[in-house]
Amino acid sequence: MVVINHRFLQVFLLLVMTADLSAQALGASFAVSGTIQDPSGAGIPGASVQLVREGQVEQTTTTDALGAFRLDGVSQGAHFVDVKRDGFRPAHQPIRIGGRPPQAVRIVLSLAEQRSEVTVNGEAASVSTASTENRNAVSVGQQTLQSIPVFDMDYIGTMSAFLSQGDIATGGVTLVVDGLEANGLGVTPSAIQEVKINQDPYSAEFSRPGRGRIEVTTNPGTPQYHGTLNFLFRDSLFNARDTFAATKPAEQRRFYEGALTGPLKFWNNTFFLVSIQRDEDDLASIVFAQGLQGPIRENVPSPMRHWMSAGRITRQYAGGSVLSLSYSYEDRASRNVGIGGTVLPEAGTNAQFLEHQITVTHKYVASPHLLNQMRSYVGHYRSPTTSLTSAPKIVVLDAFTAGGAQADL
Repeated sequence: MVVINHRFLQVFLLLVMTADLSAQALGASFAVSGTIQDPSGAGIPGASVQLVREGQVEQTTTTDALGAFRLDGVSQGAHFVDVKRDGFRPAHQPIRIGGRPPQAVRIVLSLAEQRSEVTVNGEAASVSTASTENRNAVSVGQQTLQSIPVFDMDYIGTMSAFLSQGDIATGGVTLVVDGLEANGLGVTPSAIQEVKINQDPYSAEFSRPGRGRIEVTTNPGTPQYHGTLNFLFRDSLFNARDTFAATKPAEQRRFYEGALTGPLKFWNNTFFLVSIQRDEDDLASIVFAQGLQGPIRENVPSPMRHWMSAGRITRQYAGGSVLSLSYSYEDRASRNVGIGGTVLPEAGTNAQFLEHQITVTHKYVASPHLLNQMRSYVGHYRSPTTSLTSAPKIVVLDAFTAGGAQADL
């Protein structure tokens, strides 16, 4: 027969329960919360708070709009709270987690030092004639041209706004394409690499200062294949009604443009560039005149079709010499030109512009200080204007213009 002492049993059960509570306390985890404040006591939002133990980051959080933060599941032991925020000095505060939930942490960040340095030397200011020292130069690269919104991708029209009206008033804008004065780009907008204004403004190479000149550098070709395609579309569905039109005319604009460049596999160091552009503009002229039989209101279609294509082959030689051959073709046709207002449809004209041009460029680098560049340019264009009617023109002032346009050219 076994006799158990009741007092001994009570002591044994008490020791077991105490050991179990101690084990639970050792394995417990708690939440650490607090606020991050500036020297005035205001909360700092967006501060980075990290919980670090034995050199390892265990948790990361960010303070809210009031500067408060909370870290859950923090085990017992010694920790550090690292706080960082732009404009303040970093904080590194130790905390120790025991067997009970810790109190809220309050960390005050001090302002960071702001330093500025000004270096003054004794060198006298000098005036340089180099084009790179021209403070009024405007240079726009290909990446910028593709990222900014330009209406109908008319880069030349957009850059013309930066020109001086006093410089261009007498002779208009001088357009220089790849170092050669031209009456057109000869390539599509995607093939433009850089546009400059006021570059080297008083160079003897050109006939006028840079504020009246636009210099365009086209893409010479790339060692990797690269292509660009753009499409623009507008429709009169979104147009407001014209006051002088009996009905809203149907108008539409379609613009296709692209370029492709890359290497020619069968020739080493030889690159090609092909660019095309198709512009279809279905406009309408509104006639608002007073005829012999009464008022005349009419919508007259005035379509415009524009096609341009260009190609170039560029070969690079050892020493930096380059040989380039390019050809471009442009055809623009406009119908029912000059019609509208008091001008009746019979008094309009048809206009066309047709151009071919071939350019051969050879650049020879003789030495680091001597460069010889030769260009051969051949072009042919026609620009006829034809009257829709061959009859004499009849003009009744402020009423109507009828008969023929008498504008054949």
